Amino acid sequence: MFLRAPKLVLGTIALTAFVALVAGCQSQPGAATLDPSRPAQALAVDPQDGALLKAASGLFRSTDQGASWTPLPIPPELQPAKLQQVVTTSAAPGALIAAGPGAGVVRSDDDGHTWSAADSGLPSQDVAALAVHSFHPGTLYAFIPAQGIFRTDDAGDQWQKMDAGPQSQVVGLAHSTLPGSMNTGWLYAATADGPYLSMDCF
Repeated sequence: MFLRAPKLVLGTIALTAFVALVAGCQSQPGAATLDPSRPAQALAVDPQDGALLKAASGLFRSTDQGASWTPLPIPPELQPAKLQQVVTTSAAPGALIAAGPGAGVVRSDDDGHTWSAADSGLPSQDVAALAVHSFHPGTLYAFIPAQGIFRTDDAGDQWQKMDAGPQSQVVGLAHSTLPGSMNTGWLYAATADGPYLSMDCF
């Protein structure tokens, strides 16, 4: 169950990712071709080399602090133009995970050189929000509108529904290892009327 979070205190990296997700919460129609000039819908940092990753109806990398962007070579059958979320984790430096409505969840474990679908068991590919566990890189969380919050512990091979989520539309997720959790951390959901905190064992 998610409750309204009166105070949001995340680590610097988690907060940066959370703000990026909220800032890019408005869905935009998928582009027919990947356009690096499109505004970012989500941002992440590649822990391998510090490069910026941008989801903007496609996935792009910048090695010059955002001055220029290069599309990542994601196979067309994985719907790269529909990707609107991207997450990384220092617990698995080569892992890049992206998602979006109509694209489901896609994953690379070799820093973006090869990609595969990671959404087996999800009831829909309309993933509106995505997060990775703070220190378990195989644990991911996805929100599907009108379906709820889903979790995988095996890097996307199988997913299970965990919670219906807040009543408000979820536009971003963030996992944080704040003290006091009954399990391995807290899951926050960003909504149009503020953040919510899961009180269940995530």
